[in-house]
Amino acid sequence: MAERGVVAGTIMVTNAQGETYFLVDNRGESISFLSAKSEIGGKLPMGVIMEHLLKFVNVQSDSFRLMDLAHLKADANNVSLFVFDLVERPEDPNVLLAGTEDVAWRRSKELTTLLDTYDYGTVPVN
Repeated sequence: MAERGVVAGTIMVTNAQGETYFLVDNRGESISFLSAKSEIGGKLPMGVIMEHLLKFVNVQSDSFRLMDLAHLKADANNVSLFVFDLVERPEDPNVLLAGTEDVAWRRSKELTTLLDTYDYGTVPVN
């Protein structure tokens, strides 16, 4: 995700018991946010990442609610991170996955190590 022209994102879902999970890339030895090249077909970065995230979950795009947009620095590159919330409140968030082992739902406390890999203080917010 550290190359130019990349946008990142995650989906936040709260289950029926009130527990919150985030969708992450589960390939390799560590987790990361899902990412896509932002220069795809003239789409805006939010459209690019929404389309990419929808490949991994069985929900419609109108179920997404933009919760947060953060500008981060990763390996000397600026990255926009979109965080979407889902309207759905399933008993088990795994029922929303589109049958791929490349992604997983992780609790917020499990994202601490991932978030520590980014620099929040050097990216200007306009």
